[in-house]
Parts: sequence; C-alpha cells; structure tokens
Amino acid sequence: MADRFFTPGQFAGKFNQEALLAEEVYKRILGSGFKEYAYAEFDAVFITDKKEKAEAFGTFLTGVYEAKVTGVEEKDGRWELSADFPRFPLNQENLLCWAIDLLLKGYQFDCRLDGYGTFANASNDEFPDEDGGRLPWYFEEALKAYNNGNYSTSIIYFTSAIRIFPENPNAWYSRGTAKDGIYLQQLARQDYDKAIELAPVFVEAYINRAINKDITEEYDAALVDFSKAIELDGNNATAYFNRGNTLHNMGNTTGACADWRKAKELGAAYAAEQLQLHCK
Repeated sequence: MADRFFTPGQFAGKFNQEALLAEEVYKRILGSGFKEYAYAEFDAVFITDKKEKAEAFGTFLTGVYEAKVTGVEEKDGRWELSADFPRFPLNQENLLCWAIDLLLKGYQFDCRLDGYGTFANASNDEFPDEDGGRLPWYFEEALKAYNNGNYSTSIIYFTSAIRIFPENPNAWYSRGTAKDGIYLQQLARQDYDKAIELAPVFVEAYINRAINKDITEEYDAALVDFSKAIELDGNNATAYFNRGNTLHNMGNTTGACADWRKAKELGAAYAAEQLQLHCK
C-alpha cells in the first residue's frame, strides 16, 4: 500500500466528506428551482499520480458507467481525468449513491474523486417514465447494472421501480444489497427493514440484514436475524455459516464451530476454511 496515491486513510476521510457534500450540493440544486427526480447530467474530475492509472480508470468508466472521458491531462505533477456521465433522475439519495460509488471505484483504481458538477436548474423538465408497464424494464436494468458492478445505476433503477410499485419486497431488498455494495450500511438497513415489513418470511432479507448488522458490530441484533432466517429455513447453509461468523466475532468459538459444521453438512464447502482455522 506504500505506493498508493489515494491511501485507505484518505479514502475513509473522503467518504464522510462526500456524504456531507452530496447533501449540500443537492440543497443548492433545489434552491435553483430544480424539480425533484427530473433528469440531470453531471461531470466529474479525478486526480492521480500516474497517467496509466487515469487511463485505466477512464476505460473502466467508459465501459461500465457509459461515461465519456473528456480529458486526461497532467497538471502540477499529477494527472487529471475528466468525464461526463449519463443523466439520471436526481434526488438526494441518488446523488449520494452516485458520488459514493464513484469515490469507491476511483479508490479501486487509485484515483481520487476531486469534484463534480452539474448545470441542473429549474429548466430541467424531463422526468423518467413511471408508467406501470415500465416496471419490468427498470428491474432488468437494475439487475444488469448490479451484475456489472455499477451499483449507483442499479440503485437508481431500483428506486424508479419502487416509485412505480412500492409494495414489491424484492425491489427494496435488491436496492439494499446494492447500497451495501458501496458501504452505505444504514441506508441499506432501511431497505431491508422495508422488505421484511412487506414480506415477513423473506429469508434472504433477514440474512442480508444480519450481515449488515454484523459489519456494524451489532452482534446481538445480527444473531436475532440469523436465527429468524434459520427458523424459516432450517436448511439454509448461508444463514448457519454467517451466524457462525457472528458468534466467532462475539468470542463464542464453540457455537461458531457448531454452525460452521452445520453449514458444511448442508453443502457450504467454503465453511471448511473456518473450521480448519478455528475448530481444531
């Protein structure tokens, strides 16, 4: 990590800064008379220390995010990548997810998000088609974006699907999964909560919410959700394996090993590694 331009510590600090900035930027845009959920276009600038890093990231953004690279230039001993991004329906959460996703992807290529901008104002008067017949299309596009690792676009499409049919627990669950993918755990948690409210026997939603709670070190609450998932589906290897991880994090090696053994018995071959490491 010594040769990184954008260090882990810098990323952690930048993450919090960008979350606050997105809220401020959105308030300024609304102040211009912009109507929520109208389409808006943004550009962004990234900084790194080597041309090849900027070019590699630019290629990735073009292929996965359908961005248009507008420049790769050396400035003051650093390399600046500029890109225009496809329009998306703008609200505060969509902007936050878009900005955090780009920050994260930039970090993966050792390029730091330096800023972004838009000319969105009261004249933006085009909105997404939210006719009920468009629901399958939004869902398919959301899944396609998610599978490509384009989590913010996935979240935006799932949001449109939810706006059309908010009673669908799968849309809330899937959007939560995408939010977890960009480390927005609290926002993801809210979506899992809604999915479970709509479908109280949604096993995968309990498992994902439990993993989410484990990540934030809410171990007791995670155990409750894992145990509920097992109550609903006693043959769910994923639930046993991850509950074992949580028990291990709590210092309960005996309980963890029992769950990992059960997960392996149910077909989770990956549990063997934990058993070998901790259950000799």
